[in-house]
Parts: sequence; C-alpha cells; structure tokens
Amino acid sequence: MANRIRKMNIAILLLLAVVLISLMTVLASEWQEITVYTRSITIHALAVSSNNTGSIINITITAVKPGSGYVYVASSPLPTAESGTFLSSSQIAALVATYLANQPFNEYNFLINVEPTTLEIGGPSASGYMTVGMWALITNHTLNPDVVMTGMILPDGSIGPVGGLPTKIRAAAQEGYEVVLIPYGQQIYQTSTGQVINLINYGKSLGVDVIPVLDVRQAIYYFTGVNLTIPSISSHQLKNQAYVNVTKFLWMRIYSRLVSTGAINSTDPNVSKYIQQAINYANQGMYYTAASLGFQGLINYYQDELQNDTASQLYGLLNELNNELNNYENLISHYNITTANIDLIIGIYDRIQDAQQSLSAASQDLSTNDISDAVSNLAYAEARIETLGDWMAVLNAVQGGASISSNYLEDLTSMYLVYAQSITEYTLSLSSAVGASDIVQEMSSITQEVQNAQNNYQNGLYPLALAQSLDIISSNDAMLHLLFTPMVNGQVSAGYLINITNYVKKLAIFNTYEAENRCDLFPMLAISYIDFGNYYLTRYNSTGNINDLAAALQLYELAASYSQALYELAASTNSCGMPFTITNIQPINTSNALLNITTNQPVGYNMVFLTTGIALIALAIGIAVFSIKSLKVNN
Repeated sequence: MANRIRKMNIAILLLLAVVLISLMTVLASEWQEITVYTRSITIHALAVSSNNTGSIINITITAVKPGSGYVYVASSPLPTAESGTFLSSSQIAALVATYLANQPFNEYNFLINVEPTTLEIGGPSASGYMTVGMWALITNHTLNPDVVMTGMILPDGSIGPVGGLPTKIRAAAQEGYEVVLIPYGQQIYQTSTGQVINLINYGKSLGVDVIPVLDVRQAIYYFTGVNLTIPSISSHQLKNQAYVNVTKFLWMRIYSRLVSTGAINSTDPNVSKYIQQAINYANQGMYYTAASLGFQGLINYYQDELQNDTASQLYGLLNELNNELNNYENLISHYNITTANIDLIIGIYDRIQDAQQSLSAASQDLSTNDISDAVSNLAYAEARIETLGDWMAVLNAVQGGASISSNYLEDLTSMYLVYAQSITEYTLSLSSAVGASDIVQEMSSITQEVQNAQNNYQNGLYPLALAQSLDIISSNDAMLHLLFTPMVNGQVSAGYLINITNYVKKLAIFNTYEAENRCDLFPMLAISYIDFGNYYLTRYNSTGNINDLAAALQLYELAASYSQALYELAASTNSCGMPFTITNIQPINTSNALLNITTNQPVGYNMVFLTTGIALIALAIGIAVFSIKSLKVNN
C-alpha cells in the first residue's frame, strides 16, 4: 500500500514538474528582451540668490527609455522657491518636450540632478530651458554652448514670465555667453523699485544679445537650428461636419427654449441684445458662439422671471434643481470613457460642477435672506442644468473610440493638478511681490478651485479634476501675461497683449488641428473655445476694451491646453486613429439617458494571463508540498 502511494506521489510530482516547465515556457514567451536607452545632457540655468547676485547652476538631465512618464529631481538642497514649482514645472517640461518630439510622454522617465548649491533657482524659471534639453535628448540633438535661457514653460509650450532678469543677464555676460533668451514681453522690464529697463539695450552694454522668445519652439531653434515654426492654419479648417452638426444642435436647443419661454419677445435690453447677437452669429454658422450668447440671454430672462418669487418659491426651485442635477451626476458617472467621448465627458463634468457651485451659493444666499444674489445664482443654475440634457444627448450619439483606463487618466490628471496648484502659488507669489492687489484678490477664487479639483481627484472624478486643472492653468497663464504686460505712460501696453493673444490663438489652432489630424480625435471643446475667443477678439477690435482682449487670451489658452491634453492622453495609450461616429442626435431626458452606457473597463490580456499563471504555480507548489509531506509520512 505504501509503495503504491509512493509511486502515485512520484507520478504526481513528475506531472507537476511537466506542468510547471510548460507553464514557465509559455510565460517566458511573454517576456521580451528590453534595451534600456539612456542619454544625458547638462544645461546651465540662470539663478538669483537671496542677496540678489546672479550665478550659473548646472542641471544634468538624463532621459531613460522605456519609462512611465515620471520625472525625478535630485538636489542638495532641493529647490523650494515658490512652493515647489521647480518640481511640478519639470514634469510639464517633460510633457511638452515629448509632445514636440512626437513621442508619448509615458515612454520616458527623466532624471534631473541639480548641482549642490545654496542658491535658489527661482521656481520654474529654468523649466523652459529644461524643455529644450529634454527635447534635444530624445531627438538626439546637441545644444549651442554659446546660448543660455531663462523662462517658465507653460503647458501649451509658450514661455511665461520670470523674475530677476537684469541680474541673470549680468551673470550670463560674466560667464561668457553670447546669447540670452528671455520671455517675450519682458524685454521692457520693471524692477520691484519701479525702475524700467530695456533689457535688449542692457544686454548690448554687457556684450550679450538678449532675444525675447514667445514659445519653446523658438528657443529650440536658437539652441539647435531646428525650425519647428507653427504653420498658419485657419480656424475654419477645424470645423468638420461633426463639429458643425453638434454645435448646431446645441444652438437649436437653446433657441427652442428662448422661443418656448417667451424670452425671444423680451423687451429687457439685457436679454434682447444677447438673443439678437446669438441669431446673427448663428446665421454666420458660428453655432457655439450663438449658443453661448443665447445661453446668457436665457440666464438674464430667468433672472427677470424670478424677481417676484417668494423665498419659499425660491427654496422649492433650489430643491428641484438639486434633484435634477443629482440625476445627471449619477448618469455621467456610468459612462465608459473613450478617446471619442472624453472631451464631451470633461465638458459635462465641468458644467455639473459649475451648476453645483451656483446652487451652493444660492442656498447660502437664501439662508442669509440675500434674495437678489439668490435669484442670480438660481437663474444661472436653472439655465445650466436645462442645457445639460443637450450635452448628454450629444454624448449618447458618439460611438466608437478606444476605452481609456482609469489608471492612465489618473496619471495625466495628477500631473496637471500638481502643476495647477504650484502655478497658482507662483502667480500669487509674483502678484504679491509686485503689489498687484487686484490680481491677488482675483486669485482667491482660483485658489478655491484648486481645492475643489484636489477633492474631486481624491474622489476619483478624474475627468472633472482634469477639466478644473486645465481651467486653473489657463487662468494663471492669462494672469501672468497681464501681470507682466508693460506699461506705457501708466496704461497697459495693448500691443504686447495683442501679440501674445494672436500667438496663443495660432498655437491653439495648431494644437487642435494636430489632435484632429495626427490622432483622429474630436476636440470639440478646443474648437468651441477658439470660436468664442474669436468673438471676444472681434469685440475688442470694435470696443478697444482690454477686458475683451484678456477674455480672448484666456479662451485661446484653454483651447491650446485642452487639445494638447487630449492628444497626450490618446498618444500615451496608443489610441490614436481609433474610428468613431456621431449618430443622429436625439433630445433626451434623465429617464431615457442611460442609452449606450457601459461601465466595463478593458483588462489587458497579459495581466490576466500572468495572474492566472501565478495562481496555477501557487496551486502546483501547494500540491507538491503536500505530496512531499505524504512521502515523508509514508516512509
């Protein structure tokens, strides 16, 4: 009996050995030989110390492939200026560099080593230079040793303003550099004491050429001779039939409400002027602009209608709107995010958050008996929630694209969120330093938006947190340009802002065109923001109101950032070129909105196979151990 058991156990062990060898052979076939690519470059950052003297700090950047899209910084001490903007701007530098090199950002890791020093690098002032260095590494280019640079990289690739420029230029001259690249617009530089310096002339007096650059592409040209000039593309080239159909639907839905509510016949100029403008733009085929203006007319009409309501009636409307908004929030949470619909999902989440904030404000207003503000907030929320159904109808009509895993979306959102937080702190720091109290006051709402984005990220609402982060970054970009706009005879230099706005418009159109043509995406929000930016730019040309110009700038910044983020997300998940269609758009309500909703996220085959293999190996080992113990007992 014992011999029979022993023979049986030996047979089991032999069988397990064969299974294990076979399984390991199959698993080995899944493994691939990986060649690790590493290359390093050293750039020479311009720095300013606490005693206002300048110096050159060596920063060595190493590109590692394959990677995961991470940037690691080593320094002694770590740069801490402006609460860590050096760290977050390094990540944005990697994002922009890989985008310009036409490489997915998550295929590389970058190691950044800052030489030991007690000097501060001034927050993100070296990030434009680091972008150039990273691009040179992954495209195998060398940098001109006679050129040096300072300037903050912005997510759209433009170069943002920095401080301490006279000191930095002087340090570059002392070190023998021939060319110093600085952010465009800062060539006329106002110090903290109010002194105005022409930095180009100042550089000449020191023997260096000071050259302003708008964009990192221009900086790359001066460092490498490679011309990455943005081609001129008309915004009309972005308006494909899908965009026309969607925005026309949104406009027609707004128009039907203007008719059904009686707003179309309103004699209130705050209502009628917006409606008339909306109709004029619709007749020109600018349907998103028409819908936006009609939306504003609807808000003003609802505000008129609510003026005579009692507090009890307003409370009733508040509860009704909260319930309806909760329904929409529940609906959107069940949608499977794809490369075809993520733009719309981001837009819907953004509008839900917008409505929630208005309802919260209205609730606070009613609790303090501030009826006037409560009416304003409720009117806005009512119009916003009504139009959510239209956006959901468009979302239901979008079919196809590639599913986007939550992990990829989380990584990209985290990157932009960290940058949104740090650039907000950077803007606050600079605004306080130059005494721009008006901008400091405006930043309070942006600071609150950062907190909201962080909360939404922690709750797993990545599309909303991404949308908020991009909004925050774009707002900061616009404010930084306004903050550093040169003053002429006490007036804002419109020429500078016009040049900046036109450039960012060109960049926004190019980025959006690239997302459409390089990745076959549907960047509806970006195209819409460009359309509405064109409206404000046209209005500025008629009114000369600098606020219209600033509004156009911020909308173009939004378009540039949204389209680039959309492209990066698709490229990093190898999802470019996935076909999609937009079927006939049908108006919906919350009771039938759960059409075409799937919640399943795709699971990679290799991970399933590996997990199963590991489980089988564990099982086999367990059986083997049991068999060996049986052999010992029976012996």
